[in-house]
Amino acid sequence: MNNKDLKNNDMTLGVLSAIEADSRVTQRSLSNELGIALGLTNSYFKKCINKGLVKIKQVPANRYAYYLTPRGFSEKTRLTAEYLKASFDFYGRAKNDLKQIMAVCIEKKMFNIVLSDQSELAEIAIIISFSTNINLVGIIGKNSNKNINGIPIKANIKLFKKFDKVIITNVYDAQSRYDELSKTVSINKIIVPDLLKIKNREGR
Repeated sequence: MNNKDLKNNDMTLGVLSAIEADSRVTQRSLSNELGIALGLTNSYFKKCINKGLVKIKQVPANRYAYYLTPRGFSEKTRLTAEYLKASFDFYGRAKNDLKQIMAVCIEKKMFNIVLSDQSELAEIAIIISFSTNINLVGIIGKNSNKNINGIPIKANIKLFKKFDKVIITNVYDAQSRYDELSKTVSINKIIVPDLLKIKNREGR
């Protein structure tokens, strides 16, 4: 399964889970919960309805309630099992990749690392870094001026004045992130974990 399919499954599971939890969930609130644009949320809603996974019922005050169909319940169960298996496999591969990356960085005395995105991969990197001499100087993300476990989040790579390497941690669109960063950062400073398949990657 490629990253695009994985993201689509995650978003569909998010929509189905939200509807099961609250039939009167709004697309706007779900958009905020999933962290995607309102238009994209609307698109996922329509796909779920067109596939017969969700039905709509009008309720008072010209509002709508959404319900899972029997097929929707079955699909949610399938996607949940698939998500758990993918998460388990992903964690194992990510842990191995990041341990190797950090070991090489330490060997080369490159201790100051930036993570390219807030993600599950970044969270695993943070956990692994605790037992090493790696110094995570920051994470690139939208929640600038905040931090995760004391690691600052900044809007773009230019705001980090000193770092040795940047590890790509964008799970869903690593290629675009790599291409974007390579315009401002030497490709020799960019590391791509093996589980993220992209073109023109920098060797370790």
